[in-house]
Amino acid sequence: MIYKKVIMGFDYFVFYTEANLICVIILSTILLTDRMYNTKQEKQVWFGRAIVTFMLYFISDAFWAAMLSGEFTVKRSYVVLVNLSNYILLGLMAYGLFMFIAASEKMPFRKDAVKRRLIFLPVIISTLAISIAYVKNPLFWVNEQNELNNLYFPLMIVVPSIYLWAGFGLSVRYAVKSASKMDKRRFLAIGSIPVAVMAFGMVQVVALNAPTFCFGCTVMWLFFYLENMQTMISVDDLTHLNNRGQINRYLEQIHYNKDIRVIIMMIDINKFKTINDTYGHAEGDRALVIVSEALRQTCEQIKASVFLGRYGGDEFTIVIKNPEEDIMPEQLVSLMRSILTQKKTENQLPYDLNVSIGYDLIRGSDDDANECLKRADKNLYIDKQRKGE
Repeated sequence: MIYKKVIMGFDYFVFYTEANLICVIILSTILLTDRMYNTKQEKQVWFGRAIVTFMLYFISDAFWAAMLSGEFTVKRSYVVLVNLSNYILLGLMAYGLFMFIAASEKMPFRKDAVKRRLIFLPVIISTLAISIAYVKNPLFWVNEQNELNNLYFPLMIVVPSIYLWAGFGLSVRYAVKSASKMDKRRFLAIGSIPVAVMAFGMVQVVALNAPTFCFGCTVMWLFFYLENMQTMISVDDLTHLNNRGQINRYLEQIHYNKDIRVIIMMIDINKFKTINDTYGHAEGDRALVIVSEALRQTCEQIKASVFLGRYGGDEFTIVIKNPEEDIMPEQLVSLMRSILTQKKTENQLPYDLNVSIGYDLIRGSDDDANECLKRADKNLYIDKQRKGE
């Protein structure tokens, strides 16, 4: 990302090329690992495409560093080709990143083929414009000394900036509209990616001798990939709640403390098999998602440390660490059922969506979370029997 043809020397070329090569190797490793577990989900497809464009850009940028080193014979055609490549790849990087954000946040426009073509149009128009400008006037963005004119940089960043700001803006919009704190955090985390890319790009412009753009973007993708892998390991894919393994790990960390009450709740959807058998498994999945949303909203009303997860099937677990005495399980049960009744009306469900609930407290130093969970589960089935479910 260096635009004036200043002679940097061979050491600079070696350092810059090594940096870009290391980043390409890291991104290649991420891509290959992702392909091993690739389920062809839309998000993963755009993730792979975005990674590839970043790798190609780093390689192209390394060629420009070779020309800046002064150690190689530079022809005008090389300067034009490399910087045209950088120009196009930067636009494709931003477009791929935008579509990855759209797929991650399940934005509705991504399914419309016409809208996808319109979204890609700025890349096509900008590529044609700069190519035609060069044909009309070969000195338009490359001067007689084979240096890039000042106009090249603004032209280069205008289209990527549109995609990056749009991706950030949509993420913030979805975060503001979301009622779930968990979804808000997820949207804002994804929206931070284009901000990071723009920040690394600006640092690269200021610190011309440091390959901060390739290092920064690579670290960003590596961090995001590790976070995504952690999510796959610990989060239920359907409800986006903590999964059974994460519940077990959390329970192992809980120990009795006389100053802290620990409440463990087990929740089960009543007549869930009937919903599946009567309306199909897709509707059963929808019921699970609606219940998980109701549980999440309930937990957001609790001013204490709360852990929520899907235990398995149609069962959910809530663990509350509460040093105060103002939270009673009965109040939470009432709130939970009230929210479910509201959601039944909002979603116009053709069936009743009710839950049975059992809970218990960790009782002393000889007690543990797993035993408490078993008692809560037993109380859950007592509640079901009492209702005739």
